[in-house]
Amino acid sequence: QIKELQSRIEELDEELAIERSNRAKAEKNRSLLSRDIEDLGRRLEEAGSNTTTQIELNKKREAELAKLKADLEENNIAHEGTLAALRQKHNNTMAEMGEQIDSLNKMKGKAEKDKAGMERDLQDARSGLDEAMRDRANIEKNCKMTQGLIVESNTKL
Repeated sequence: QIKELQSRIEELDEELAIERSNRAKAEKNRSLLSRDIEDLGRRLEEAGSNTTTQIELNKKREAELAKLKADLEENNIAHEGTLAALRQKHNNTMAEMGEQIDSLNKMKGKAEKDKAGMERDLQDARSGLDEAMRDRANIEKNCKMTQGLIVESNTKL
């Protein structure tokens, strides 16, 4: 019976040794897992911090993008206003030039009409002058003939 008990004690000692070994392994695994969990926690915090930083950067970029879009829209509106004003000014200038061209064409037509009238008057005056010169030449010729006749008549008398 003592042998049985000794054998039983040895078995229990072996089981105890196995149990202690298993407990040491479990404790070692628990400490490894604890370190892994702490490491993962740090990584998670870093990732969270990085994510927060990235979110803040994204918000800043989105705000900057929104500002740029607003500036672009404002510049487009200003450009369209300037373009409309320039078109209106161009149209007004073209209308004024059209009116000036019409006025100049009317004045040119009137000047050409006046010129034609003056040329007719000049031609009439030249014709009248030519006729007056011919009449004068005829009168002078008649006068000389008459004087010659008078002298001849006086000499006969």
